[in-house]
Order: sequence, then structure tokens, then C-alpha cells
Amino acid sequence: MVSVCLGCEHFPLQHTAINLAEYLKNITIEWKINNKVVAVVTDNAANMVSAVRQLHFRHIGCFAHSINLVVQNSLENISEIVSKVKKIVEFFKRSSNALTKLQSTQAQMGLPLLKLKQDCVTRWNSTFDMLKRIICKKDAVISTLALLQSSIDTLTPEEWDIVDKAILILQIFNEVTIEVSSEKTVSLSKKIVLVSSTTATVNTYVDDISLPHAVHQMAVSLKNELQKRFKDIEETEIVAQASILDPRFKKYGFTDEVKYKNAYTNLRTRIGNIRLPSTPSNNLEQAPTTSTSQPPVSLLWKIYEDKVEKFKSTVSSTAAGIIELDKYLGETLIDRKDDPLKWWYERKHIYPHLYEFAMKRLCVTATSVPCERIFSEAGQIITQKRNRLNTKKASQLIFLHNNLS
Repeated sequence: MVSVCLGCEHFPLQHTAINLAEYLKNITIEWKINNKVVAVVTDNAANMVSAVRQLHFRHIGCFAHSINLVVQNSLENISEIVSKVKKIVEFFKRSSNALTKLQSTQAQMGLPLLKLKQDCVTRWNSTFDMLKRIICKKDAVISTLALLQSSIDTLTPEEWDIVDKAILILQIFNEVTIEVSSEKTVSLSKKIVLVSSTTATVNTYVDDISLPHAVHQMAVSLKNELQKRFKDIEETEIVAQASILDPRFKKYGFTDEVKYKNAYTNLRTRIGNIRLPSTPSNNLEQAPTTSTSQPPVSLLWKIYEDKVEKFKSTVSSTAAGIIELDKYLGETLIDRKDDPLKWWYERKHIYPHLYEFAMKRLCVTATSVPCERIFSEAGQIITQKRNRLNTKKASQLIFLHNNLS
């Protein structure tokens, strides 16, 4: 998998769907890919979704962004405790004396010298990171606050327990985000598997009556949010086809047999419609083996025989694609850590029809993380000491940085 930056440019117009669609249209025409776009992955903002649909491109919502929304909405159940933790972290961030004392306390306890982490609403999993770090430094934080006689309210034993249990539940969402955030590996085909695994894990906590009430309510909320946002994921055509065409998953990623059969039927039709260009070897096979001249085709039968030849060609190509699909599905699964693109490349001559279609599905990313990374890198190029860069020069620097590194 390779990511390429086509442009990161100044956009002075209002961010309306019409303006965004026009920009997206122009950039695809400029790079001559307007008829090669398989899908467009964006966040869930209404203007972005509308812009993509106006151009009649397939739209895929960023999986990591959706997962983050699931978590953020469910954290409302422990919002008061999260606020108390944020105040404790802010206290150590603002006071150099308190931070020094915390590091000293950690050293005395034989703990690694780590700073507390502050969450940020625009940074995925930052609340999880904050809670996990403060639990890791729980004893040092309690001791330091007591020594400083700070007016900051520390957590009660019950609240520390809630934070501890909440981390256990949120851990899987952190792992999912990391799993799909890579831009150099196939990710779209993982969506169905990851959603089903995450849902199954959350259900174990929903059924756990020993959890504190707030944590149990958070688990219920997580379950409902997952259901609301991903209930139709196995019916999403491009995602379902990517899962089937990934030799690590095939039909085993699906949880609903009926939805798998529908996806298979749809894929079977699409594969049957693929027409590969004839190769020289095919022409050689069809060439006469002797020098004996063939009698000219009768004008009486020419139209009919041309029609028959066209029909034979169509039937042959359709059958070949379907045979390839069934043969592929009969093969054993490869290891989860293996590269499906490498697997397909090594078998592109065995499955020529299927290979062409698989590349159009597995190339799509599950998230808009590559774009998010470009924005972060832009912040390192355009700084306070380089704030006089004009927009054209900044765009050129970002383009070169991402495509030549």
C-alpha cells in the first residue's frame, strides 16, 4: 500500500458541499483520475458526505472517527470522574513545583519517571490515555497531593475503581483505532471483523453484574452506539466485497449468513461482468495450425456466426470469473498477519478476473488517518518562526515532504 498526497491547499471559500465538491472534482481532473476513483473516505461531517455524493462517488465514513464518537458519547456516563481526573492533571501541568514533587515521589517508589497525560477532544483515544496513565501513577499522585496539601479533590476509592474498570472496557477501542490507522496495510476488509469482535467484547461487560453502576451504564451505551453506527456494515457493498476478497477472512468475517450470501451473490455478478483484454497468447492459440487456407465465410451466415462468436466470448468470460471466485473461496485462509496484497500478486495469473477486482477493493483505506497526518505535518512546517510563508509555497513544501520522504 502506498499513500500519495495530491494536494494540501488553502481553501478560502466557505466549506459548503457545493464548494467542496467543485474542488474535489477539479483535483481529480487535474491528476486525470476522475474516472478511476473507487471510493472517497472522509469524516462524518454532513458537508463532506454531501460533496462526495454530489460527484456520484462511493462514500465511506472514517472508521476511526466513528469509533471515537462511540467512545466519546459513552464517556458521558463517567463524565464527573473524568472531569476530576482532568483537574488533577491540569494541576501538575500548571505547577512546576508539583510536577517536580511528583517525579521525586515516583523515584522514591521505584516507578518510571512519567508525566501525566492530558486529554484533547480532537485527539482520538486521548481520554483513554489520560485515565490509563493516572491509574499507572495512582499511588504517586495520591501521595504527592497529600504532601502538597493541595485543594484539588482527589478521587475516592470507589472512583479509582470506576476508572480502573473503565480502562479495561476502553482498551479494545484503543486497539481497534491503532489497528486500522496504518496507511501501508490493507484495512477496509477488517471493518466487519473488528466491529463483531468489539461488540462481542463489550457484551461480556454488559453481562457482568459485578461492575460498578457507572461503568455498566457506559458498557450499555457503548453497545448501543456500536449497534446504531455499524448495524448495516455487513450490507455495505464495498466493505462486504473487500472482506470476502481478503484471503485472511473471506466469509468467516461475517456474523450473518444471509448477509454473506447476498454479498457473495452481488460479488459473483460483478466478477462475471469483468472483461479482460485478449492477450497475444490467446490469439496464438486461436490461430490455425496448418497453412491450409480456410474457405471464405458465406455472406448468408456471416451475421449469424458473428453473433454466435460474440455470445461465446461473453459466456466464456462470465464463466471464467465465476469459476475463479468459487475456486478462490475453496482455498484455505492465510495467516492473519500475512499480506493479502502479496498473496494476490503471486496468484494474479491464476485468478486474472478476481485479481483485477480485488485490487479495486483492497486499495481503499478504512480511515482518513493519512489526511489527518498531513494536517499534523503541516503544523510542523507552518510555525510561528515561519509564519510568512505564502499559501502556494506552504502547499508546495507539504507536497514535497509527503511525496519525497
